[in-house]
Amino acid sequence: MTRAEIRDRVVELLARNFQLQPGEIRGGSRLFEDLDLDSIDAVDMFAELFTVTGHRIDPETVPHLRTVDDVITFVEGELSRTA
Repeated sequence: MTRAEIRDRVVELLARNFQLQPGEIRGGSRLFEDLDLDSIDAVDMFAELFTVTGHRIDPETVPHLRTVDDVITFVEGELSRTA
């Protein structure tokens, strides 16, 4: 899966699950401040990402994922581990 495809999946996931418009989701969008996600939303998002990556997300990783680009890079890394 290319970075662009991963980005599309992440944007679609965020838009579908958190009532966001795809056009308002940018790479630099901060998950909590800009997209107004809360900790429960973050748990839901990471559960959804499990379906994309096939890997459980280490809870220690979560604080480092602050922007949409961080999430995309994380998913990219997880997918490369399985390739």
